[in-house]
Amino acid sequence: MSRALDPETSVSVQDSLPVEIYDQIVAVLCTPRDLPLEIELLGKAHPIPSGETYLLEENYLAIPKAKLVQAFVVARQIFSKLFRKCSEEKRGQLRDATAVMLLMDPEHLTAANFRKSYILYHEKGERFGEVLSRELQFVDTYLTARLHRHTKSPNLWSHRRWLVQQYRRAKFEVDVKGHFEKIVLIAAERHPSNYYAWSHMRWLVDKFASTQVFKLGLLPVVQDWCLRHPSDTSGFSFLLYCLDIPRKPEIGNQDVVEVYKEILNIALSFKWAHESVWVFLRTVAASVADTDGSGLSFEEAIDTALQAFVHDKKTQLTLNSSMKWYTENRQTVSS
Repeated sequence: MSRALDPETSVSVQDSLPVEIYDQIVAVLCTPRDLPLEIELLGKAHPIPSGETYLLEENYLAIPKAKLVQAFVVARQIFSKLFRKCSEEKRGQLRDATAVMLLMDPEHLTAANFRKSYILYHEKGERFGEVLSRELQFVDTYLTARLHRHTKSPNLWSHRRWLVQQYRRAKFEVDVKGHFEKIVLIAAERHPSNYYAWSHMRWLVDKFASTQVFKLGLLPVVQDWCLRHPSDTSGFSFLLYCLDIPRKPEIGNQDVVEVYKEILNIALSFKWAHESVWVFLRTVAASVADTDGSGLSFEEAIDTALQAFVHDKKTQLTLNSSMKWYTENRQTVSS
């Protein structure tokens, strides 16, 4: 979502500061739910009925951008007024204001930091677990929303990492696979090549999952996702990470070869020209070439692919570049 305002929206904001719109948006954003909200922002081309602030059906929420801008102005005023002299009874109001502020601007660092301080304020209380869970659902709602900036927001992903760390400190279980399937994959789906989402997953695995659990539980899921998104370079980079290329002893060579051969066969069958696929294949082939002869299959695959793309100069360049890299690096990577 762009922060730029068209002239009509600017006039609408200047004409009034509707507190009632703010209150209604806060209520729908901050009400605890069984499932995270699916949020979309509507432009002028999608008007809603007169007198309505948003559209809500089950957990699907649509808010006109003009309404959100009006609510943001009110939220910022409330935050500026209460932030410096925040009494205990006003903390909830500030937290509600930050929900609107982060929906409008996911990189609002001050808003995210206040939400951290709100959680720490309850750290020694009986409701700490409830407050943590509610905050995690809140940030996950934004990270998986159909909002381009939110799914790839450094500020929101950093906030989520901090929340997971608080979970560990509080001795709560961290379900790595659940985080992956319900949050990371959705964010990666809604913003292709989502570096921040995949980096978050690497951090989760490094901190909370053993190599064996990761290999048995997540590798098939990652491979399936990559096969359904062959152009996503960040996904294939994470698959390399799954295979531990260059490998450590915990992951057997046979596991790597099986994944490599399956993706290689599919790439040839469907005539995939995606650079992400061939970069993945060249890297794995180089790492196993000296141990089981799989590198020869890569050379043959390049020849087959070049014949399939004889009239596609761009793809031929990708394939030749992959072959050149493989030839130059197979000894280095496998050593």
